[in-house]
Amino acid sequence: MMNEGLKTAFSYPLVRAILSRRSRRFGLGMEIDQGPLAYKSEKVPVPLSEEEEAFLVWMGTGIKSKNISDIPPHLGLDLEVQFTSRANPSLGDLHRTEIFYTNDEGTFMVKLHDILPEDFAGLEAREPRECWEAILELFRRARVRLEDGRAQIPDKPPGMASHNLWNVNKPGTTVFFPITDLTAGVLDLLFFYVRPSHRYNFVDEWHNNRPAGTERWIKEGYIREEMRMPLIDSEIRFANGYIGEQAMICQNFFLAAQAMGLGGFLFSGFSGVFLLGGTPFYRGLGFRFVMSEKHIQPLPVGRDGVFEAFCPPYYRSMDEAVDAFVEMKWSRWKDPKYLPYRQPEKIQAAVPPPSEREIQIVKDIANYIYNTYGRFPAVMDPMYARFAFQAHHLDCDFYDRHYPPGAYTDLHARHMELWHAARGDGS
Repeated sequence: MMNEGLKTAFSYPLVRAILSRRSRRFGLGMEIDQGPLAYKSEKVPVPLSEEEEAFLVWMGTGIKSKNISDIPPHLGLDLEVQFTSRANPSLGDLHRTEIFYTNDEGTFMVKLHDILPEDFAGLEAREPRECWEAILELFRRARVRLEDGRAQIPDKPPGMASHNLWNVNKPGTTVFFPITDLTAGVLDLLFFYVRPSHRYNFVDEWHNNRPAGTERWIKEGYIREEMRMPLIDSEIRFANGYIGEQAMICQNFFLAAQAMGLGGFLFSGFSGVFLLGGTPFYRGLGFRFVMSEKHIQPLPVGRDGVFEAFCPPYYRSMDEAVDAFVEMKWSRWKDPKYLPYRQPEKIQAAVPPPSEREIQIVKDIANYIYNTYGRFPAVMDPMYARFAFQAHHLDCDFYDRHYPPGAYTDLHARHMELWHAARGDGS
């Protein structure tokens, strides 16, 4: 069943959402305790409903249907890991940026990377009511409760920047954290660049430009010695492509919140090692961290059982991690029902999986990185946290006190009436 808020959100104009998008940080129950914007809310915090959280998540990064993947098979289609169309784009359809979130009730993950669509038309072909029913069912199917109660995330510097302390993770708020698995992204791009159309020679610029585990393959004439690619610079560029997904997801959250009449804002003033739980000071999001004599600080490698990087300790070696990545990716290619084309068997025939030689080359590069730097990837966190988005119910009285008309929209003023009238928690 769709409430009036959902009906309005489904028909809200994109242009209006973009033009009226603003950070609106002051929610019910919040306080600015001093200065010219001093104000203490007289209203009780109201948590987001399941429907509100489901709508935000699905507009942010939810599965819609199959992707089109209209790339010539001989010119890079092998980069595609899966053919899933989600609300945000993902380099190579990797989709290893997943949402963790926390509210008054608990801490959750929305585990989407192993849910593959079989319907090409998907949600976009459905009427709003049917579309919403599917979204809510998929959200409930993908949501994993990790812990009861609000996550213990940093509440002071250096874990959290001071300008975020007054309102982040307060009662009634829901805080969303997109987390990116960079191990999968780096492996996928290494495979891409050792294919016949590239055969790049990765060299370690931090060690006199020596080959990064590929001496044998240069001698055998498979890797092109003249096609030199700096290893560390490439890794950083690879990582930036995947981390950028977090900003896109948060922008989707922003626009969805506008269409719902919710307050919210994007922020990045936090330290990943504190947020994910790599210190004794905060439980954070409960990620596993590893240390070695080559590490300056602990490295986040995953949340056990739900989101694990392709590297030790989840695998005994990088050889095993590479094999696991190959199995994950190419098992999806083998089943034609997951491909979006009219004649998937022709696409499968035109894009063979990596050869044993190519798999071994990637293993040699991955082992070089792990043995040289004591980690994989070499310089980027295996699991990377950079952006977050908080959603909450706006206290319009604060904006009436301190701002001229136009600081919020009619939807913000009517939000409780549209979304919560049946629940009886405000109007």
